[in-house]
Amino acid sequence: MSGATLHPLAGNQALAVAPSDSVWLSASAGTGKTQVLSARVLRLLLEPGVRPEQILCLTFTKAGATEMAARINDTLARWVRADGIALGKELEAIGADMGPETRSRARTLFAGVLDCPGGGLRIDTIHAFSQWLLAAFPEEAGLTAGARPMEEHEAQLLSRQVLGDLLLDAEARGDVAMLDALAGLSLRLGPEATERYLLQCAKARELWLGPGGWQPPLDGRVKSLLGLASDEDEASLAALCADGTFDAASLRACLLANQQWQTKTGAGNAEAIGGWLAADAAGRLAAIDALYKVLYTAEDTPRAAKAQEKFDPSYPDYVARVGACIAAVRRRRDLLALAGWLAPALALGRAYALAWDEAKQREGLIDFDDQIRRAAELLGRSDMADWIRYKLDRRFDHILVDEAQDTNAAQWRIIDALTGEFFSGDGAAGANSAGGRRRTLFVVGDYKQAIFGFQGTSPQNFADAKARVREAMAGAAANAATLRGGPEARPLRELGLDRSFRTAEPVLDFVNRALATIGHAGFGLDVPPELHQGEDRPGLVVLWQPVGMALGEVDEDNAEDEPAGEGDPGAETWLSSRERQMADKIAQTVKHWMDTGFPLVKGVKPGDPPRRANAGDVMVLVRKRRELAGLIVARLHAAGVPVAGVDRLRLGGAAGGARSGGRPAFCRAAARRSEPCLPAGLAVARLEPGAVAGTWPPPASHAFVEPSAPQSPP
Repeated sequence: MSGATLHPLAGNQALAVAPSDSVWLSASAGTGKTQVLSARVLRLLLEPGVRPEQILCLTFTKAGATEMAARINDTLARWVRADGIALGKELEAIGADMGPETRSRARTLFAGVLDCPGGGLRIDTIHAFSQWLLAAFPEEAGLTAGARPMEEHEAQLLSRQVLGDLLLDAEARGDVAMLDALAGLSLRLGPEATERYLLQCAKARELWLGPGGWQPPLDGRVKSLLGLASDEDEASLAALCADGTFDAASLRACLLANQQWQTKTGAGNAEAIGGWLAADAAGRLAAIDALYKVLYTAEDTPRAAKAQEKFDPSYPDYVARVGACIAAVRRRRDLLALAGWLAPALALGRAYALAWDEAKQREGLIDFDDQIRRAAELLGRSDMADWIRYKLDRRFDHILVDEAQDTNAAQWRIIDALTGEFFSGDGAAGANSAGGRRRTLFVVGDYKQAIFGFQGTSPQNFADAKARVREAMAGAAANAATLRGGPEARPLRELGLDRSFRTAEPVLDFVNRALATIGHAGFGLDVPPELHQGEDRPGLVVLWQPVGMALGEVDEDNAEDEPAGEGDPGAETWLSSRERQMADKIAQTVKHWMDTGFPLVKGVKPGDPPRRANAGDVMVLVRKRRELAGLIVARLHAAGVPVAGVDRLRLGGAAGGARSGGRPAFCRAAARRSEPCLPAGLAVARLEPGAVAGTWPPPASHAFVEPSAPQSPP
């Protein structure tokens, strides 16, 4: 689908747009899901009795919402003035009726959409919808007068202010524990990661509040969570080393065997073991690691014991039993140390979270998480929830959810509340019931693209939501079947779009093999997915070896500790040598492609020869929009490769939904589309060469998916 024409739908695409069914659509990238989503809205608008204000479309990004609205509005505007033949072809393309009544209705839809409340279809991000909901019911949501959404820069300033006030207050009260906790976190994580940790604690609001919330002191609860006794301490840990608990008999057998082995090593072992046995419980605990080194190597394997076996053939068994006791003590010690680190860190996080909430209320601000949380509470748990759902129930009969894999549990609660009455009671009534109206849910997503785990999304959310809807609809269908003359209730229709019109078949073959290797359970699926199919054209996936430290190389990650080279006054001393090597390698590779030529068949008309790739065909993806991205741009520019710069797409600012920095940044040679980000140190080139292969000199330093595939330059 485009602004100029509607392309015919085929297969599951055509089935998915049927307006009478609730559909759960799993759609991979490039399969035409946006076309299907827009066609579904058009089919709903063409249905008699369906008004534009009854349709709600929820997307993950504002860019997606804008694109969908533009497609639908362009189509409706075109239908107003289209001749009968052109209009009939477009209606046929989306599987709609082409009769005179439908054509007449199609020509009136544009005006109907403009006249509906709000001036158009409601196509929102979930955050934007939450804002609208809270604005419509501010008192019921518990908002203070004048409360408004928090801007990104306000969040940054407020977070620093909250932390500063927290530290000043702790210093004034002499709260050494809190100050030490922050110092420990900063040393362990670094300043930026510490701030991110504290903000994550602020997001976990439900963890700290309510009857089951974590209240100080947290030490006992943390220990219980780790499987320790709530009163576990050094004394109880030392008790594990006492004769009554530790297998001292096996250790004494080891002592005897080493005493009989009259060598320097045997004497040293015997002295160490004897000294450990002679110590009290606390002394044994302090020397537990030294004892381990007597019996085990640095690789955690038992030391060679052929000499000791001559005196006692059971010596290896004694060592194994002693080793199991030592491992139990060390594991318990490590857990106790972890609890000692976690408890103050969580106490600090709790104090910050409460201070953050107080500061937002004081300033009259609500952040993105507040919007989702308050909207979910408004629809699901507040005293006015039934009345509010009733008001919304009279408004929305058809809900469409795009990019559902990026919807977290809190956001699903909103969708569940909106559709809670769709499949029960009168809400499940079909269009054939007396005075009834059909109500539908359409969800589209791709479990493989659930890349926003840091925001609480996961493929499991996607699967769990589908299971809930499936169960509710199956129950409604079963109940309707038992009623004579009752309403028609259909089960959930589950469909998949796995035919990509964007990607070459060899690339998707690699995806299929990767999914099979990881396993469908790793993506939150209860059954293996269908195989993905791509375009019948050449394609190639190349894996570059990660850039790492050479043997004996000093870690240079601390920018301040890395001096500039004497012969290189312009050295980027704020980046590690490995990052600079990666930037150099990327620039050299792209330069090689531009100089030697690289044939592409994508975008070429059938029968025409492959075209030569240019800089606009190359995209470099980075995990974060930081100094490395800028260095890659600089290196490409220095190599003479045209570069558009670092793309700064911000979903927080553009989407009204995702936080800034949510989508992976990428630096590109020309504007294309964003793709999932790469792991640190791993560059993946997705290329589609033409019929002519061998344009790359094959070095021996790279690893590849296919041994026979053309290889990338050094």
